[in-house]
Amino acid sequence: MSALTVRSTESPLAEINITPLIDVMLALLLIFMISAPLVTKKIELPIGSSDGKVSRTVELRIAADGQVIFNDAALSPIELEAQLLSWAGQGENTPTLQLAPDKAVPHQRLIDVLALARQSGIQGISIETPRQ
Repeated sequence: MSALTVRSTESPLAEINITPLIDVMLALLLIFMISAPLVTKKIELPIGSSDGKVSRTVELRIAADGQVIFNDAALSPIELEAQLLSWAGQGENTPTLQLAPDKAVPHQRLIDVLALARQSGIQGISIETPRQ
């Protein structure tokens, strides 16, 4: 007989204790029975007004060097401010400003353009995140 062979007189444990499993299943059953009626209630949502107006979107790109570009033309700071004031002065037809910065644009330049747009009176501003 080798040294690695050990004989045991005990038989292997062939049964699994399922009492804890049943306890967990009953607890889950109770949780679902209590929460199911709460989940199936209908929630009344306010109905939005659809007056048929589609808001206009104007895209300003900010190049890596900080230059603001509109319709493939670079705008000076004075031209940018004049254009923003022009858009803000359109009343209810004020367009939504969509800024598309290059991924190399310094954050401060983007913040400066955002501040200028806010000071001009434009309310709807979105920022397009650069793709990787």
